[in-house]
Amino acid sequence: MNRWLQFQGFSVPSVTWGMHYNTRTILYELQRAAGVQLPSFDWVVRKSDGSKAYVDALRHCIDASTPEELAGLKAAVSSETRRCFEAADSFLITLGLSDIWEVDVGGQMIALNRAPYQDALSSVGPSQQEAFNRFLTVQECTEDIVRIVDTIRKNKQPNIPIVLTVSPVPLKHASRYCHPHIANSRSKATLLSAVFSFIERDACDQPVSYFPSFEFFDTNPLKIDLWQRDGRHPTAQAISCVAEHFVKAYSLAHVEIKPGFSVPIFD
Repeated sequence: MNRWLQFQGFSVPSVTWGMHYNTRTILYELQRAAGVQLPSFDWVVRKSDGSKAYVDALRHCIDASTPEELAGLKAAVSSETRRCFEAADSFLITLGLSDIWEVDVGGQMIALNRAPYQDALSSVGPSQQEAFNRFLTVQECTEDIVRIVDTIRKNKQPNIPIVLTVSPVPLKHASRYCHPHIANSRSKATLLSAVFSFIERDACDQPVSYFPSFEFFDTNPLKIDLWQRDGRHPTAQAISCVAEHFVKAYSLAHVEIKPGFSVPIFD
């Protein structure tokens, strides 16, 4: 969606903080943007060429070749996140999964933004940091959404537009105790239940709304090719259809859709 909106000329952030998939790390990112100090967790990963990479385990694809470089990169990302948060006049929040990995940081369980790399080490200790896999419950996801919305409303205008949607993109991997297809169904069901549990009790003058990205892919009402050959990445046509409906539903001005949108090809 972000890529399509940028292509059409909308003012949307470039998402330098990477993609977030679960409600917990989305909450972390927004809290940081609002000035809340939170624990962090980094990995040390041995690359195929023998060198080391230092990785921010709470964000997607934020890594560096030294601890100092990673610290500087994380600070720059946090600064950009804060700038985008302060400039935003609306929020579209996409929830991806409830299947999470956690680590113990100072007695507090912290959710990671991805499964651990093989043989990944904590950057603060010599031993391997054990990560625990589980599913967030409907109640936990609902509480995360409550805190996400509260963080936005308390630091922005109380009636700022907020739209929630659930990503149709399926999980690629899960723990060895659960097949990815089953983990995917459980994740999406949990997130949908949490979203509507929240929406039904949201008493704001301009309540949070829900946009049905997941349902478009689930039902395919236009009978188009939804997925690329890898079965995980949406086609440009599918993204365009969903995004055009999003703009029609929420844009106050008429938008002339520019043709030619494309996406990277995954076989």
